[in-house]
Amino acid sequence: MFGNKSQKPSASSTQKKQNPTTDRPQSETKPSSAPVSKQEADDDYEPANYISAGTVIEGNIVSSEDLQIDGTVKGDIKTSSKLVLGEDSIIEGNIIAEEAEVAGRIQGTVQTKGLLAIKKTCVIDGDIVTKSLNVESGSSFNGRCKVGAGADHSATTGGSALTSGPATTHKSEAAVKPTVTSTVVPAKP
Repeated sequence: MFGNKSQKPSASSTQKKQNPTTDRPQSETKPSSAPVSKQEADDDYEPANYISAGTVIEGNIVSSEDLQIDGTVKGDIKTSSKLVLGEDSIIEGNIIAEEAEVAGRIQGTVQTKGLLAIKKTCVIDGDIVTKSLNVESGSSFNGRCKVGAGADHSATTGGSALTSGPATTHKSEAAVKPTVTSTVVPAKP
């Protein structure tokens, strides 16, 4: 309104002067590559929270992010995401997680709303409540187990979905024929 329009280049004249292949601003985002396989994604897994081997925590842990523990925790663990327990981990307390991959020693109840993957080096002395279970040969479990669709409710409420009864001892290398009402996911080769 008050400026001299002849001094400003018009948008159409600017566009005409630019060479569309050489004068175009370069984007800093690179084109996405082929989709990443699940194996590649697992190899690059980095949790938001990490407790290293040699670390001892006395007290409860509550997290809304993924959590990996290679140290010792003397207390309960609750996460609304994935929990990974390394081979050197020692947990003396109860665990509630969205899903978990456990390879260390656990003394307490383990509850997951999704998959619980028990690795061959894992020793669990306590009860298990999970929607889906994967157990590698060589792992050890001493306690009661509830697997299936009804098991996930207790993990959200923190209550026990197990019924009263004697505890049993199972070692996965023994010839035990478990009754599982959910899908068992095969271990990675």
